Amino acid sequence: MFCTQPFNHIDIVVENNKVMLQPCNVWSTKKFSINEYKDNVEDLKNTLAQSYHYPGCRVCWNEDKNNIRSRRVAQNQFSNNNNLSTQKLQSLGVRYGTLCNSKCMICSHHRSSSWVIDSEKLGIKVEEQYKYKKNLLPGVNIFFDNFDLDDLRYVEFHGGEPLMQTYPAEFLQKIKKINQLIVKFNTNLTVLPSKELNELLKKCKRVDFLLSVDDVDEKYEILRFPGKWDIFVKNMKIIKQQNYRVMAYNCLSSLNIFYCVDFYKWATKNFGNEVHSQFVTDQEILDISYLPQHAKDIVLKKIENYKGKIFDSIRAKLKVENEDRSKGLVKYITDLDNIRKTNYPETFKEWWKIINYH
Repeated sequence: MFCTQPFNHIDIVVENNKVMLQPCNVWSTKKFSINEYKDNVEDLKNTLAQSYHYPGCRVCWNEDKNNIRSRRVAQNQFSNNNNLSTQKLQSLGVRYGTLCNSKCMICSHHRSSSWVIDSEKLGIKVEEQYKYKKNLLPGVNIFFDNFDLDDLRYVEFHGGEPLMQTYPAEFLQKIKKINQLIVKFNTNLTVLPSKELNELLKKCKRVDFLLSVDDVDEKYEILRFPGKWDIFVKNMKIIKQQNYRVMAYNCLSSLNIFYCVDFYKWATKNFGNEVHSQFVTDQEILDISYLPQHAKDIVLKKIENYKGKIFDSIRAKLKVENEDRSKGLVKYITDLDNIRKTNYPETFKEWWKIINYH
């Protein structure tokens, strides 16, 4: 049950002038300040060297227990495939502010600046640290002053939307061994890399673009609001013409699970085997294990003839027994439709009838 993450990786989360650290991007307890992390990291390593039953590892516990491919398994495999040492920092995840032009239904103001106004309309208190203020962000030297990045082999830029910001280029300019670096962007691809960033990426060992796409056509525009499908497709074709590795990244939730077969047919046609998925787990109403049993049974029937790791994971997840949270799901959809002037029930008509049964 070993996990490589605390041994060779750090996730750095910058929220205005607040810099917080965590061992990975699915860590489920409080983040650490830089000093707190340095004080606790050896205890974390010792615990995870024997067992990964550390409070912050809840997401991976649950997924491993239910035979769902967890981040722990994926990252162990990644470290092995790329010969990453477990004795020094070679991997970094960076979430530098929340600037984003999307209000994805699975997201919140914690990760998207555009979500702030909608959260407030929903009556949700937004803490000051999540109200994006560029002038409060520290410079990228904050990373280099506090960590030895001379042996960095991998960096993943999260959002917000990293391609809207200048910090990835500023960060890469300071990397000494850029030709040994694998770079990954988690992006909605509503914008393309700048000319300056493209020139730096050409020097890297490999560049991966993980494109956030949860469904197609009108469904995409509801789930990834206010994204436009034609712009996504146009930018997807442009980025695929570059010498980059381009992958689809799909978030499976109670909003889109009914249509997963159609989505994977489209994704396989456009990305081959480079289709990656993750379950939404941080909100119970969006977690498919909290769907009502009749809805789970309908999805299980729909995917029964489909094979592969992702369908096996979906089946396993749907067989997890949890309380029915569909009332909260229906209210959430209705409230968002009201403030955004969208129409989820019409766009997802068949699924809406299944979940809106109360």
